[in-house]
Amino acid sequence: MTFFKLTSHAILLAAASSLPAVALAQDVAGSEPESRELEADGDSIVVTGSRIATDSTTSLASPVQVVTAEEFKNSGEISIAQTLRELPALQGSDPATLSSAQGLALTGASTLNLRQLGTDRTLVLQDGRRHVPGIAGTATVDVASIPQALVSSVEVLTGGASAVYGADAVSGVVNYVMRDGRDFDGLEYRLQTGISDKGDAEEVFGSIAGGGTFQDGRGSAVFAVEYTHSTGLLNRDRPDIAGPGFSSLNPSNAFLNEILGLDPDAEQAFVPDRRLPVSSAGSTIAVDPTPFASPFGQLLSFVNNFNPATDTVPNIPGTNIPVLQVIDEGGNVRAFNPGISTGAFNAIGGDGIFIGQTAPGLTLIPELTQVTAAAGFDYEITPTLTFFADAKFSYTETSDVSGIPFSDDIPIALDNPFLPAAIQNQIPVLDALLPDQTPSIFVARDNVGSETDSGTSLERSTIRATGGLRWEAPGSSVAFEAFYAWGRTEVDDTFRNARLNDRYFTAIDAVALTAADLDGTNPNVAFGPGGVGSLNAIRNGEDIQITPGTAEVGDIVCRSELTGLPAPAALFVGGPPLYAPGTIIDGTDVSDLTRPVTFQVGDGTCAPLNILGPNSIGGAGAEFAFVDLLDNTVIEQQQFLAVLSGDTGHFFELPGGPIGFATGFEWRRDQSQFTRANFFSIEGNVVTNNSVPLFNSPTDGQGISVYEGFGEINLPLLGDLPFVNLLEITASGRLSDYNTIGSTETYSFGGIYSPFEWLTFRGTWSRAVRAPNIGELFAPQGAAFLDVDADPCDDGNINNGSSNRPDNCLQFVAPGFDSSDFLTAFVTGTTGGNPDLTEETSDSFTIGGIFQPRGILGGALDGLTLIADYYDIEIEDAVGSLTGAAIAAACVDLPSIDNQFCDAIERDPNNGGAISSFTSGNINLAVLRARGIDFEARYRFDAPFGGNRDWGFFELTAIGTHFLERFTESDPVIAQTIADEPDPLQQELLIADQATVSDQLGVIGTPEWIVNFGVNWTMDRLRIGWRGRFEDSALQFSNADATDVDIVDGEVVVSPNEGLADPSQLTTGTGFEQDINVSYRINDDMEVYGGVNNLFDTEPFLGSLSRPVGPRGRFFFVGLSGAF
Repeated sequence: MTFFKLTSHAILLAAASSLPAVALAQDVAGSEPESRELEADGDSIVVTGSRIATDSTTSLASPVQVVTAEEFKNSGEISIAQTLRELPALQGSDPATLSSAQGLALTGASTLNLRQLGTDRTLVLQDGRRHVPGIAGTATVDVASIPQALVSSVEVLTGGASAVYGADAVSGVVNYVMRDGRDFDGLEYRLQTGISDKGDAEEVFGSIAGGGTFQDGRGSAVFAVEYTHSTGLLNRDRPDIAGPGFSSLNPSNAFLNEILGLDPDAEQAFVPDRRLPVSSAGSTIAVDPTPFASPFGQLLSFVNNFNPATDTVPNIPGTNIPVLQVIDEGGNVRAFNPGISTGAFNAIGGDGIFIGQTAPGLTLIPELTQVTAAAGFDYEITPTLTFFADAKFSYTETSDVSGIPFSDDIPIALDNPFLPAAIQNQIPVLDALLPDQTPSIFVARDNVGSETDSGTSLERSTIRATGGLRWEAPGSSVAFEAFYAWGRTEVDDTFRNARLNDRYFTAIDAVALTAADLDGTNPNVAFGPGGVGSLNAIRNGEDIQITPGTAEVGDIVCRSELTGLPAPAALFVGGPPLYAPGTIIDGTDVSDLTRPVTFQVGDGTCAPLNILGPNSIGGAGAEFAFVDLLDNTVIEQQQFLAVLSGDTGHFFELPGGPIGFATGFEWRRDQSQFTRANFFSIEGNVVTNNSVPLFNSPTDGQGISVYEGFGEINLPLLGDLPFVNLLEITASGRLSDYNTIGSTETYSFGGIYSPFEWLTFRGTWSRAVRAPNIGELFAPQGAAFLDVDADPCDDGNINNGSSNRPDNCLQFVAPGFDSSDFLTAFVTGTTGGNPDLTEETSDSFTIGGIFQPRGILGGALDGLTLIADYYDIEIEDAVGSLTGAAIAAACVDLPSIDNQFCDAIERDPNNGGAISSFTSGNINLAVLRARGIDFEARYRFDAPFGGNRDWGFFELTAIGTHFLERFTESDPVIAQTIADEPDPLQQELLIADQATVSDQLGVIGTPEWIVNFGVNWTMDRLRIGWRGRFEDSALQFSNADATDVDIVDGEVVVSPNEGLADPSQLTTGTGFEQDINVSYRINDDMEVYGGVNNLFDTEPFLGSLSRPVGPRGRFFFVGLSGAF
C-alpha cells in the first residue's frame, strides 16, 4: 500500500462520471454502431474471447474493449500501438517511439503489454489467428508489421484466454480485426505528416489500399501498401529532460542536498548530469611510481576518498602530480575533476563519462523507416465452400545508440609516443621518487572517437501467409474452418564499431621507429628480410604506408610489427598459447602471450592507435581495431487450425435460446535460429571488454511444437422472462501436449445474468498457462554483469539482508570487507536459457456489470452506457532471470550456504573473497498479482443549441482503471525459507519486508488511477475532438524504499521512511496530457484532418522519459484521406 497520496479519489470518481474519455466501444447490448456493426440481416459474428459466433445484442461474459480505425486516424499517431498504449489496460506497452529504452532486441518494434504482466503474456492475433513473433526467442509480436490500412478495429480482451486460444493468453488477448475485399469499393488513400513545435521529430505516413468483389460477388480481393518514416531524436535534442539535463536517482549526501536545495537528511535524490568518475571521454590517466597489480583498485580508492566539497584530486605523495589527470578538449593535461562525488561510481558533473540517459549522443526516439505490403482474397468454390488466402511483407530499418562502452584499466607503455609531453616529463620524477621501482601509466576512457560512434543498425523483415477453407452447412449455423499459416521474421543487427580486443590492445601498444630499427640492427622489423614489405604508420599525425625505403626515425608503428609478439593475453581473450609455460625471452616471461584470433601478427595489418585525448580514436588504427559486426536471427512459425462451430438452433433450444458450441484441433511449431557475427565465433568472444565466450544456437535451431484439442459451449439457460432477460453460462477447455514441458490443461467458466434489457451482470473464472518460450529455454550463453559494490558481503550491505547474512558472509570474507577495492567496476558472469523450466499458471477472475438505461426520463439517458469490471489475475511459477546481485544475496541470506545459489557464485580467495564470476539464468521463481477495476462511461446526445439548425451530436466518454494491487514476489529466499517452515517471527519479517515482495502499486508506472477523457462534437461534415489523459500521482521510489521495517516488542512494524527523499521529489505529482483534433469531410470521397498532441507541452515526470508522456513534446499533425 502506498503511504503517500496527492489526489482525492472521491474527486476523481466524480470527474469520471461527468467527463469523457477516448471514444472506445464495448461489445455490449446497444453499443454504438462504430464498435461492431452487423449486417442488416442480423447475422452473428465471432468476437474476441470465443470461437462461437455471437449475436451483437448478447453481451460477452469477458470484457472486451474495441478501438476503431477512425479513432486511430483521429489520434494523429502513425503507430496504432501508440494509441493502444493510452488504454489503461495497455499502458505498459512500448510503441516504436519508446522502443530504444527497452533494449536492442526491441528497437524499432512496437509491442503490447496487458496489465504490465509482460509482452510474452499478451497474445496478439490477426483475425483470430496467431502471428509470427517479431522478437528473437519470444512470443512477442511486432504489431507495427500489421498493415494499418486494412485494420478495421482492435479488440482487447483482458483476462486469461488460454482455453480458447492456447498458451501465451495469460493476461489477455489483443485481436486485430482486418478488412477484406468486401469492405472496399475501389481505392482508399491516406497521407499524414507531423512535426514537433521544436522543428524536429518529423513523421510521414502514406498508404493506399483497395479491393472489391468479382464474379457477381463469389470472390473478393484486397491489397494495401504503406510507408512510414520518423526521423527520431537524440538526448541532446531535449536537453531539459534528457542528456545532462536528465535527472536520475542517485544516493545523496548533505553537501549535495544543500546544493540542490533539498532536505539535508534525504538519503536519495534525483540529480542531473550524473557521471562515472573513474573514466572520461578525454582519457582519465593515472601515473604511479610503482607497477602495482591493481591500478583500477588504486584509482577507485582515490575516488572513494574524494572530498565531495571539492572538485580536485590529491597529488601523489612527495610530488605535485595529481593521482588522476585528464586531457581536455584543448589538448592540455590537467588534474581530473571528479565532480561532486556521491560514491565510488557516482558523481554529479565533472570530467567523468556520462551514465545512462545523461549521455547527449544516445538515442531518445529511434529513427525508423518501414514499408508494408499485404494482399488477400476469398472465393466461393461452391455455395457452401469458400477458399481464402492472404499474405503480407513488412520491412523495418532503424538505428540506435543505446550505450557508450568504456574500459577502466588500459596499460600504456612508458615509451608510447602518443603520451603528451606533460606526462612524459612526470616519468623522471616518479623514477626519482622510488628508484628501485618502474613507474606505470594506466588509462580509463570510452570507445568514442571521431570515427568510432557506437550503436546498432537493425533491419527486421516479416513475411506471413495463410490459406484455408471455410464450409457452411446448408440450412443451419454449423460451419467448419481449417487453415494453415506460416510466418517468418528475420532480424539483422549490425553493431557499428565493435571493438576487437586482440587488435585494440595490440594497436594502442605503439612505438616510434629508431635508427636501430632502420639500419638492420633489429632483426624483428616486419618489413625486413622475409617481412611484408610495408607497414601502417603515423607521421606528423597522418596515416601513411611505409617501406624500407620510405621509413623515417620517429614514424609511429605497432610494437608487434617489431617484436612479432601480440599484447599480453590478460588484456583480451586470445587463441592458443604462443609459448610453453615458463618460456623466457630477453629476460621476460612470455608464457602469458596468446595468438590473436582476428589477425596475424607481423602481416602488416596492424595500425597504431592513439587513445589519449578527446576524439583521438580515428584513422587507420580505428579501422583496424573497430569493425561492424552482423548478428542474424531467423524466427519461423507454423500453425494448422481446424474448428467446427455452430449452434443447435435447427433442432434444439434451451429456454434462453440455442446451445452454441465450438471444437477443434491445433498444431503449432515455433523455431528460432540465432547466428552471431564471425568474430564472436572464433575462439570465443573477442569484442569489447567481455571475456565470456558466446555461442550460436544449434545449427538446426531450437523449436517448440504443440498439439492441442479444445472445445467451447454456451448454454443460454433462461431468457425473455420476468427478471430474467438472459441467463447464460459458458465453458471452455483445452488439452495441450508440448515437446518441451509435456501436457497441460486449461479451462474457463463464465456467466451472464441480465434481469432487464438495460442491466447485465457478467463474470468469468479462467485457468491459463504459458509455456516457456524459446529464449527462456534455449538462449545461448551470453555475458551478464554485476557491479562490484553490489556484493552482499560488502561492509555497507552486510546488514541489509536476512539475519543469516552476516554469519554466512564471514565464511567467505573478513569483517569490514570492501568490495569496491577490486580490479574493475564490474564482475563478468554468464546467463542463458534453462531447458528445465515448467509452464506458468494463471488464475484470473472477472466480475462486472453494464448499465444502459433506455426509456428513462423521457429518453434523456438513452445514449448513456456505464460499464465496470473487477479483475484479479495471479500468475504462479512465473519465469524470471535472477540478476547476479539477486543470486549473490540469496546465497548468503538462506540459513545455510549449502544451496544452489552459492553454487552459482565464484569468489577469489586471493582477492579478499571478492566475487570473481557468477552464473545466472531463468528459473520458475515468481508470483505475479494484479487486481483492479476497469470502468467506462459513454454518453451520446444531440447538441442542445436549439434553433432550426441541426447542430449534430456530442459524445462524452471516460475510460479508466483503478489499480488495487500489483506485486511481484520474485526473491527465491522467501519461497525457499517459507517452504522450510521457519519460525513465525522470521516468516512474518520476510513477508513484511517489501524488498522481497515487490509492491508496485502506487509506484511510478502503476499509479492507482489512470483515466482517459474525451469529447467529440460532430456536425454534418465537421468533427472536433478533445482528449485528456489523467495519471494519478505515484511514488518515485519503490514501496520497499518508502518504508522502514522494524521489530518493536517482538512485533513487525512497517512505517514510512521519513528520510528517504525530499518531499518535492518523493512523488511524481499528477499528470494530465491534452490533445485536440479536427476533421472536415470536403465531399463524400475526401477528408482533411489535423490536430495538436500534447497541447500544453507536458513533460515527462522527473526521472522518466515515458510517463505520463514521451519526450517528443508538443506535436502538430495534418492529414488527408479519401477514396476514388
